[in-house]
Amino acid sequence: MQNFDWRKAVFATAAVSFTVLSAGCGGPISGSPAAGEVDIRTLAVGNYPTAPLDFRAVYRHSSSDGRPLAIARLADAVISGADIDPGFRYTAVTRTDPNYVLAEATKPVLTANHLMLTFSTSVSDRPRLETLYIDHSSGNSSPLGGWENDATATTFNVTVMQFPDEQSARAAADGIESADFDVAPADNVRVGLEQYPAAKAHWRPGIPSMAAAIAHGQYVINVFVRKPAPEIDGLKSLATKILAAQLLLLDKTSPLSDRDILYLDYDPSDMLRRTLHPGDYPRPSQDEATRTPRGFLHTLDDQGPWKPLLDDNGVDVISTTTKGALLIRARDERSAESLWAGINAFIPGSTDGPPGLPAATCVQNPSPNRDSFPQGWNASDRYVCNLHYGRYVARVAGGQLIDAQQRAAAQYALLAKAQYL
Repeated sequence: MQNFDWRKAVFATAAVSFTVLSAGCGGPISGSPAAGEVDIRTLAVGNYPTAPLDFRAVYRHSSSDGRPLAIARLADAVISGADIDPGFRYTAVTRTDPNYVLAEATKPVLTANHLMLTFSTSVSDRPRLETLYIDHSSGNSSPLGGWENDATATTFNVTVMQFPDEQSARAAADGIESADFDVAPADNVRVGLEQYPAAKAHWRPGIPSMAAAIAHGQYVINVFVRKPAPEIDGLKSLATKILAAQLLLLDKTSPLSDRDILYLDYDPSDMLRRTLHPGDYPRPSQDEATRTPRGFLHTLDDQGPWKPLLDDNGVDVISTTTKGALLIRARDERSAESLWAGINAFIPGSTDGPPGLPAATCVQNPSPNRDSFPQGWNASDRYVCNLHYGRYVARVAGGQLIDAQQRAAAQYALLAKAQYL
């Protein structure tokens, strides 16, 4: 990564319909504010940059940066709870390391078969109970990532792993099932799934859960399901439904080679350049990526209120940046306004918004100091501001109100500029 002087870039100024001023990043571009447009020169943006990141830094491809981009791509192809039933609205946990999900005994299998990528998600029809914790050091699998849910809940985990070739995937699927079965060989019983005879599955009679693994091309799908009662037919039915939905998604998602991962596009939808980025260079990670609505739903503690908003307003892509913002692209400007109103309703009340920016609203977070990237981004901060511009809706947050207001103003200015830069 290297910085460069974007002042020397050629700007297409003829199309500019209003004056834009690059706060701290360069001179003005001539023009006149159009009717109804906010003159962004008047906005209090503090020290936050208002030029797109690609005008401030160049993304340099590397394997380390390509990996989180590849995992975000894989997450888009992993089912969310709503793909099975709207009742599966609560996300228990998501993981990108299978060692937190699968039995300890499977680690040699994953290593021997050169595991490349993993994304795992657990969902439930009830909120998780964070007061209960499973000790993963026992060697048993903890497919809910360590958090145990209400025993009356129906819960499932699906873990998708990519391997270098089909042979490795088949060996891994067989090895995962065998290793998990052998954790308690005297108690476990093998189970067949009629629609998927290639799947390897087992359960422990009297225990209301079962596990299954199947290879699909270079992918392996591992499924864990749990219901309130130990009924094998119900467990098999749910596992079969999950596999059907997951296999369909993987059919539409080509596996990646190491070279593909290296050269993945940092910003394929031109969303990250429009998302407030306080840093000086791109940092692909769980917190900085582009997602489809399905991938975004994985990040939410409660998917229920968000999914209809995303669907009804034609959302196609969502981005987040490290300590920056969340940005959502809706079908059109009217849909963005509807989406903005719906998101505002998630946290009741209001406080002062950014001066001179009626398209932004701010609220004091009733549950700050949570280490929760979910809940629509950065619920750990004390103040949250939502804004809309064109077909975009953004959310920013800050520990102090003035900081959140400046972030919102900078995000609005960035969206305005990004149309022309």
